[in-house]
Amino acid sequence: MVIGTSGRVRMQTPKLLPKSFFGFLPLYIGVETVLGITIFNKCSGIYGILALFTGHPLTAIQWVSYLWSSFTLLIYAQGLFQVHHPNLLTYCQILITYSFDTICTCFFTIYFCSHWFTEESNAGDNINSSTTVDKYNQGASESKEFFWTMTLTLIALVSRFYFNFILASFTQQLFLHPKYMIDQDDVEQDLKNKSIIVQWWIKSKKRCYYTSKRFLA
Repeated sequence: MVIGTSGRVRMQTPKLLPKSFFGFLPLYIGVETVLGITIFNKCSGIYGILALFTGHPLTAIQWVSYLWSSFTLLIYAQGLFQVHHPNLLTYCQILITYSFDTICTCFFTIYFCSHWFTEESNAGDNINSSTTVDKYNQGASESKEFFWTMTLTLIALVSRFYFNFILASFTQQLFLHPKYMIDQDDVEQDLKNKSIIVQWWIKSKKRCYYTSKRFLA
């Protein structure tokens, strides 16, 4: 936070955000990559919901995960189509959604990993006829499996946070470029002729815009 010469308090622009993708590629390529990978992953939400038609039972947490994935898929898809002609409101919505989605991803990852390891542990306890050698080999195999699972999970989460910074940096560049400035009066005027759903959608973008502007502009 910095106090200007006029006495007004303004937020200092973050300097730790990456200026390029992996240090040598343009940010827009990073955004395309991030959104492409994320959209591919979010497609699992649609397939998860389709599991209902096969009679496969879903837990409450799976329901929340699949519905959230389907909802965010729509938000990320619009950004992928606009990356070469970006709209500031859209990318503010994507940034806030992706940031919240990152937190949700951490929660879901912890939940599903703990659930999976609990089932694996219970399955191992049910095997009572194993010899000592078999039990030793099984324990070594489970330890190795645990190590690689946790390693890949941590790599995925670290990548997720880096992708979050890429989106934040790209959105910040839009804030700093006069070409992408938003005229709020035009937005309000345009809302009057829209349906309730579209009005809600645009208002959600505006809330994301003000939140992003507070930290990036």
